[in-house]
Amino acid sequence: MIDLEISPSYLILPEFINNRCLISIFKQIKMLTSIKSNLHVPSNFASIKNNLYVPSNFTSKLVQRFPSLTDIELQVLSFDDCVSAIDILLSHLKNLSHLKINLCRVSLRDHPFSRNYIIDKRRQAFDFNIIDEYKVTVRSNEQYVEIRLS
Repeated sequence: MIDLEISPSYLILPEFINNRCLISIFKQIKMLTSIKSNLHVPSNFASIKNNLYVPSNFTSKLVQRFPSLTDIELQVLSFDDCVSAIDILLSHLKNLSHLKINLCRVSLRDHPFSRNYIIDKRRQAFDFNIIDEYKVTVRSNEQYVEIRLS
């Protein structure tokens, strides 16, 4: 398995993310998409229907469980959660090449994610040659931040 597309509601379930039988599979996953979806949620999981985003305190667990990720798309609640998630993902996933964070709440705030910020963050976490700075692109608006590292 290389790609995983999963609703944030299911991704954050302890029964899923802490399942010992799945941990070796998680480590092989390269692409993760966890955004709001229209998937049917069974009635016995009704309590998770409202979890349409990945909580800010979950990003550290995400990098522990999925260390091989190269491409990620996540749904987070707010701009502050977005900042936190991007900092953690940039600092812990060495093979990361594409990251898109969608916001549940529209934000008009300026973001600190300049090309130089991204390049400096990667170089602080890894060695100087981890990134080709000429390939780094950052796009954003009030609904998402998207970063390409290669």
